[in-house]
Amino acid sequence: MVKYLKGLDTLRAIAALIVVWGHIELLKKNKGMVNLIDNEYFNLPSGHIAVILFFVLSGFLITFLLVKEREKVGKISLKKFFIRRILRIWPLYYLILFLSFLLFNADYSQKTVLLCLSGFPNIAHALKAGWPTSPHVWSIGVEEQFYLFWPILLSLIPIKRIILTLSLFIIGYTILPHVICFINIRTFQNFEFNSFINELFYGTKFNCMSVGALVGFLYARQHKWLKVISNKFVAYSSIILSVLLWTFGLEFNYFTDEFYSVLFVIAIYNIVVNPKINIDTKATSFLGKISFGIYMYHWIIIMLTLKYLPISKNDILYNVCLYLAVLIGTIFISWISFNSVEKYFLNIKKQFETT
Repeated sequence: MVKYLKGLDTLRAIAALIVVWGHIELLKKNKGMVNLIDNEYFNLPSGHIAVILFFVLSGFLITFLLVKEREKVGKISLKKFFIRRILRIWPLYYLILFLSFLLFNADYSQKTVLLCLSGFPNIAHALKAGWPTSPHVWSIGVEEQFYLFWPILLSLIPIKRIILTLSLFIIGYTILPHVICFINIRTFQNFEFNSFINELFYGTKFNCMSVGALVGFLYARQHKWLKVISNKFVAYSSIILSVLLWTFGLEFNYFTDEFYSVLFVIAIYNIVVNPKINIDTKATSFLGKISFGIYMYHWIIIMLTLKYLPISKNDILYNVCLYLAVLIGTIFISWISFNSVEKYFLNIKKQFETT
């Protein structure tokens, strides 16, 4: 089975670092400090769009690997797949919940504890009851829930119907929240329910993961439709537009995440297959390999740094120290974690890989 696709580690590194950047400024804002979010002359690249990139990457890679497994051995081993996902995600997820609970004082409602411990942090987040000391873990719930049903469907649906199934799901899921909210306003007029639906679908982007899955499937099957997105103009345009539009914060009233997911997946595919497009470096490959840890640990590191870093009258000096402490601390802890906690479970995970 294919073990490595070029460029993906670098894309993970970029997404993780932008999330860290955004959360540093968000926590500064929450503490009443001068921050880039409130700076009208600076546009901070969206951390939410970085998470969309994670979702698209995940859907693309997992689907590609599962389709290759189905082609090679004739079926998808759901048992092995679920064990692999559990061993990769759960140890660090629950460790973060445990560490953040120990390190910081916060109110944890019964709803928060029940939903987050049972694998539904995104539902808790939508109910404004997310894990208060590591609220970013909501995205882990989204990925785990997608992985719960998608491999089952992929193993049951005839190959020739997968493209249609995914396409219908993407369209249906994209318009679903708008239909629900429209019906609610015209009938029950429960504005709190509308708020919940908007918040839930804003984060739970199964459609964006499915966009990645669709192209991952086409790539695994070497489908002729890929010629449409792999010509030189489309390849380079998708990458350049992804960088420029994300950097300058282009957003629409509707379907912004879906727009970026399509742009991202075209860029991802071309980065993977085009030998002339090489975005990997030793540094980004290293950061990509520990990007899960960077994403999971960074909130704790930022909180501790803001708590213990002495305030300086010199804002520039303070921010330099803050960023250096957060980045160095997060990368170091993530590296330690990868080579200890994560590697222990990754070695067990190898026993359940399809050879």
